[in-house]
Amino acid sequence: MELPLHPFYPLGALLSGTEFVPNTFGTLELVAVFGIGCFVILGSALLIALRVNPKLNYADRLLVMWFVLCGMIHLFFEGYFVVNHTHMASRQDFFGQLWKEYSLSDSRYMFSDPFVLCMESWTAIAWGPLSFVLAVLIVNDSPYRHPIQALVSTGQFYGDLLYFMTNIFDESYTGRTFYRPEPYYYWFYFVFMNAFWIVIPCICVYSSAKATAKAFRNAKMTGQNGSAKKHM
Repeated sequence: MELPLHPFYPLGALLSGTEFVPNTFGTLELVAVFGIGCFVILGSALLIALRVNPKLNYADRLLVMWFVLCGMIHLFFEGYFVVNHTHMASRQDFFGQLWKEYSLSDSRYMFSDPFVLCMESWTAIAWGPLSFVLAVLIVNDSPYRHPIQALVSTGQFYGDLLYFMTNIFDESYTGRTFYRPEPYYYWFYFVFMNAFWIVIPCICVYSSAKATAKAFRNAKMTGQNGSAKKHM
């Protein structure tokens, strides 16, 4: 029996550009290093934010950490895919091996899928830098914070929603699956890890909508009170 050329589903599909080279790091090593990296990024972001603004409230501290982490992932990790997508299957540096591990749950990253490539390109170019900008705006309590927060969060939510739906549509319409049959890859990598960019952006958009409505209501009341005083 001939062995498959790579572990990605659908088996036998042609990879983009290069032959598959197996990872030298194990799954636990990759996940552990990625988790430690996220912890370091979150801790550093919190320390810097509190040094700049010690009065930052608890919710905004969490958002600063979230958007700094988003900026790092969007710009550097997803940007790495955009730059190297034509030979991702043979990459042996840490990011390359991490992408090969994640692609066991979504092999479109190994095939330079047009939607995934376009979505990740825009995410790296736009939402990555703007996430860093937004973290700074939150720390400094800028009046531009909520417009940018609503923009970035809407973009993240919409991109992630399309990411899920194109995968589900392809499976239901053509019967092709891009994830391995082991439940771990689908439920943990594909569903759980991406669900953060559905849930948290929705919360951020709701928060920004409330803040914007409150600002307009206060401005309207101030204008009405000022107008009433002029007529007294």
